[in-house]
Amino acid sequence: MVSSRHRLVTSRDLDPARRRKALVIEAGQTQTLCRLTGAGSITRFWMTLPLTGQGPVLKDAVLRVYWDGESDPSIETPLGDFFGASFGRPRRLVSAHLVITGGAYLCRFEMPFNTGARIEVENQGSRPLRHLFFQVGYLEEPARTTPVPTLHAQYRREDPTTSGRSFAVLEARGEGWLAGLKMDLQCREWWLRPPLADLFLPRGFGLGILEGWETMVVDGDGANALCGTGTEDYFSGGFYFLGRPFCTPTHGCTHLGLLTGRVSAYRLHLDDPIHFEQSLDIGLDHGLENSMAGDFTSVAYWYQQEPHHPFPALPPAAERRPGMPWKNIAQWALLGGSIIAPMAGLVAVVVWLAGGVG
Repeated sequence: MVSSRHRLVTSRDLDPARRRKALVIEAGQTQTLCRLTGAGSITRFWMTLPLTGQGPVLKDAVLRVYWDGESDPSIETPLGDFFGASFGRPRRLVSAHLVITGGAYLCRFEMPFNTGARIEVENQGSRPLRHLFFQVGYLEEPARTTPVPTLHAQYRREDPTTSGRSFAVLEARGEGWLAGLKMDLQCREWWLRPPLADLFLPRGFGLGILEGWETMVVDGDGANALCGTGTEDYFSGGFYFLGRPFCTPTHGCTHLGLLTGRVSAYRLHLDDPIHFEQSLDIGLDHGLENSMAGDFTSVAYWYQQEPHHPFPALPPAAERRPGMPWKNIAQWALLGGSIIAPMAGLVAVVVWLAGGVG
């Protein structure tokens, strides 16, 4: 007797005549990709789309997933951020649950649902979203007598971070466990200033934003909070991600640009999920004692029983796009000396525009 059956929904299924394989989503339009009924589990969510002529699309489009007839989405992130895109670009990422390679984006987080699921994409940009191909593979399963926890994903951004206060990565309420975290960090600090002895440490020539550490408070027990030793340490790297970029099944650094002060990293809690029964609060410091300004963007992935805590409002599309790293580039130019600074600055800008330093 078959207990589950594999099914597939694709972008081709949304064309009644089945003549077009890809979608076009007009500006301001919301497109439902699939609507599933009954119990089941999404095992594969794949998509691809061209960036030529629609560069900001990975930030402008919003992915929302609703489980079991809920009115508020359990997943709400910019489209590219959900799959682990770096500063709105498809940097190579190969992990157990998130993959960006070969021109496509793939999520292999197990996504169970109890009575139904709905996946939709809203184009909040000013131009049509063109040529979106997708596939959703899922298992149809027998009706459940006991609901199972569902996947949640939440986007947050703070630009610039607040002096003396940690960046709030997640404030989950209910019962569940942390499954992963993807972050983009960009230095916004004027690190080229006295005392010059601090340039190397703790400012790290702009990468000193990584000197901050994570704090995870489980069920309100602040006295026993989980605290680390530094941002790259939490992401299982070291020495400002020496040897980057790199990818492993559980962690990696997909990008680090010294000239731009940009860092992208991920960690999946495959073997060490952080369980909580009532709440989970995660903060990440920006520099020692939150002393360096940064542009911090995060997507947290976790499972929990419904209902979930309301998500903060998603910033408008223009406020989700990465800021230009001119301040960091200018400081590197000035560091070269007053004579070679103009040439160094010009070279740095040209190289950055060419995509060589992110």
